[in-house]
Amino acid sequence: MAEVYTSAGASIMYGLEAANAYGTPVTANKTFGLNSRVTSLSVTTNRIDFNKLGQREPTAFAYGQQQGRLGVGFVMDTRTSHEVFGSLYGEDANGSTPFEYPATLGEGQAVVEGRSLTTQIQLQTSQNTLSGSNKKVLITRKLIGCIVNSLGLSTSIGEPLNVSVDMTFGQEDTTNTTHATSGTSSQVDINASGRPFTFAHGTLSVWNGSAMQAVGEVQSVDVNFNQNAELLYKLGSHYATQSYRKVLDITGRFQTTFKDITLLQHLLEQASDSTNLTAKGGIAEDSSSPTVAAKLVFDNPQDTSKKLTIELTGLSFDEHSVTGLEPVEVVYQELPFKALAAKITQI
Repeated sequence: MAEVYTSAGASIMYGLEAANAYGTPVTANKTFGLNSRVTSLSVTTNRIDFNKLGQREPTAFAYGQQQGRLGVGFVMDTRTSHEVFGSLYGEDANGSTPFEYPATLGEGQAVVEGRSLTTQIQLQTSQNTLSGSNKKVLITRKLIGCIVNSLGLSTSIGEPLNVSVDMTFGQEDTTNTTHATSGTSSQVDINASGRPFTFAHGTLSVWNGSAMQAVGEVQSVDVNFNQNAELLYKLGSHYATQSYRKVLDITGRFQTTFKDITLLQHLLEQASDSTNLTAKGGIAEDSSSPTVAAKLVFDNPQDTSKKLTIELTGLSFDEHSVTGLEPVEVVYQELPFKALAAKITQI
C-alpha cells in the first residue's frame, strides 16, 4: 500500500526569474523565511463545456488557459527573507548590505520591473514504498512565472513579523521521480545565523512636524503591497507568455493607545489647507531628501547587526476610529492608511 505524503517530507523554495524573462524557469534555491508554509495552492485549465440540441447532457469538453494560485506564509528573518521584495521592485542593485528595495524612496521607483518567481514544492515519502525496489517516491511541482499579487507584513502583541504572499502563476511542470535516499532540496528554514523579527523589537514613528516621533503602545501594525498584476496569454498557447502590473497600492493600518489628538488632527487637516499637509495631500514629512512621513523598524538583539526598515512617503490616513469607550477599558485608536511610495532596507 502506498504511503501518504506529509509535511515532514516537504519543502518549498523559490528563485527570481531573470528580468524581462517571464516564464523562463530558474533554479529554486532560496527559502522564504522561518516557518515557511503553503497556505493555498490550486491550478485550473479553465474547462469549456459544449452542449448540443436534442440532449440534456454535455457532449464535449475543451480547455482554455492554464492558471494557478499560490499562497505562502512565513516569518521574516534577519538574513535572507528580504530577497522576496525583489518580486516588487527588482533585485537589489547593491548585492550586499544595505539591501535596498528600491534604491531610492519616492514616486516613480516602482517602474523598475518586479521579478517573477519559479517556486518549487517537493513531497517525498519517508519510507521505501516502491515494490521490489529500494527507492523513495519524490513529487516535484515546479510553478513557473509566479507573479506576486500582494505581499503583506503584519505583527501584533506576542507575535513575530508574519509575511503573507499571494501569487498567480501561468504554468506548472510536475514530475514524479524515484531516489534511493533523499531527493528533496534542502529546506533550510532556519538560517544558520538568521533570527526572527518580532513585535517586541519593533518601533513605528510618524513625523510630528519637527522630528520623527515614536508612536506609543502600538498594539498591531500591518503594511500591504498590492501590484494588481495580470497574466497575459496569446493565441497558440495554453500558458501565460507575459505579465503586467497595474497601480502599486501601498496600504496598511495600526492600532495604538489614545493619548493625544496628534494623529486625529492629522486626519482632520487632510480636508483643509493646513500648513501641516504636504503639497500632495499627505501628512507632514521631514525636510530631508527623500522626505519620510512614517517609518517602521525591526531589529533583533540576538543578531544586532541586522535591521529591517520600511519608510513611507506621501502618507494619507483613511479614517480614525476608537474602541474601549466603556467602563474599565483602555481606549485605543486605529488608523488605516495609504502611501504614495515605500522603501525597504535590510542591513
